[in-house]
Amino acid sequence: MRSLIVLSLLCASAPLAAQGTATIDSGMTRQQVVAALGQPISTRSYAGHTYLLYRNGCEKTCGMSDLVVLDSDKVVDAIFRSPARHYSGTSSSPRMFTQAEARRGINAGAPLAVPAPNKPEPAAKNAEPTAKKPEPTAKKPVPTPAKPAPKKPPATDHR
Repeated sequence: MRSLIVLSLLCASAPLAAQGTATIDSGMTRQQVVAALGQPISTRSYAGHTYLLYRNGCEKTCGMSDLVVLDSDKVVDAIFRSPARHYSGTSSSPRMFTQAEARRGINAGAPLAVPAPNKPEPAAKNAEPTAKKPEPTAKKPVPTPAKPAPKKPPATDHR
């Protein structure tokens, strides 16, 4: 039984091992990716994109599987942690940190890149002016004057 499992794992990685290093290019089809990398361990689809996940041997240390993103059956992105895989396009992933860099906290003092909030687009120059909503004309309540504190009767000494 164990030998069957080992044999199946070896067969699954055979396309990658046979080529040494696999390069994925932007615009490749799913069929071309599978020919280069073999069958993915998992496939997901969401919002018109297809995500192909591949084992890379560092899932526990690097926190992810290798990933190829397809849009309309064309490669638009890839994130590889395996040294045997390369993406010729521009990956959306930042470079991988080494364990030593992560322990040192190489970005500990660096400011975080926070995206600016979405601003409304300015109106076109020739567009019709938009009507402003009239402000409510509710009357503001008139403050009532404070009542004076009641006067205390003069203190009497009953000795």
